[in-house]
Amino acid sequence: MVRFKFLPRFSFIIFFCFILFTVIGTLTHEIGHIAVAKYLGYETTLSYGSMSYSQDFSQDEDVQEIKEISEPYINIDYEEWPEDVKLKLEALEKIVMERYPHNETYKLHELLITIGGPVQTLLTSFIGLLILFLRRKKWKEQFKVVDWLAVVMSLFSLREVFNFVQVSYYSLFNSESNFHADEYRISRYMGYNEWIIPTITLLIGLLISCYVIFKIIPIKYRFTFILSGLIGGILGFAMWFGFLGEVLVNL
Repeated sequence: MVRFKFLPRFSFIIFFCFILFTVIGTLTHEIGHIAVAKYLGYETTLSYGSMSYSQDFSQDEDVQEIKEISEPYINIDYEEWPEDVKLKLEALEKIVMERYPHNETYKLHELLITIGGPVQTLLTSFIGLLILFLRRKKWKEQFKVVDWLAVVMSLFSLREVFNFVQVSYYSLFNSESNFHADEYRISRYMGYNEWIIPTITLLIGLLISCYVIFKIIPIKYRFTFILSGLIGGILGFAMWFGFLGEVLVNL
C-alpha cells in the first residue's frame, strides 16, 4: 500500500541521492567490465558511459624480436626472405598468437568482460539486500542512514529494468535489433535469442526493486521515495549522458 503523502524535505534528499547514485551506478558498472579486462591482461580506458579494452604487446620481447628480424628485409618480397628467417618468424608469431589470442579464447574474453558490468551491478544490489537482511530487526523499529544507503544499493538492479524498457522502446518504435546493451550481447555470445538474458535480468531487477520498495521502505516514505527517485534517476541519466559526463571526463 502507498499512502499519497508527500514529504518535501525527504523528497529533496532522495531526489539528489538518485541523481548522484545514477552517476555512481553507471561508473561502477563500467568498472565491473574493467576489473575483468584487467584480470585478463588487457589495457583499459574508462569513459563517462563506456569502457574500452585492448592488448598492448608492443613491449613484448618476442614482438620486439620479430620487428628486429624483419626490419632488414622490409623492402624485400617475403618469398625471397631466407628460409631460416622465415622459420624463426613463424615460430615467434606462433608464440605471440598463443600469448595474445584472437580466436576462441578472445571470444571467451569478450563474453567475460561483457558479463563483468551486469554482475557488478547485481552484486551491489545483493550486497544492499544483505545489509538490509542483517539489520532487519533494527530497520523494522527505525530506519537509519545505513538502511537508506542499503536500499539505494539494492535498487542498482533497476538498471536492468531501465535497459529492458529503453531497448523495448527502440525495438517497437524504431524497429531496431541487434542491440549493444550488455545483456543482449551476452545472449548473442552464448548463442541464445538476444532477449533471453535481458528478460532474466529484468525479472531479477523487478523482483528486487518491488520487494525493497513495497516490503522494506516504511509506508510513510513510500510515495515520496517512488516519485522523487523516479524523477531523480531520469534527470541524473539525462544530465550525465547529456552533457555532464563528457564535460567532467574532458577536464
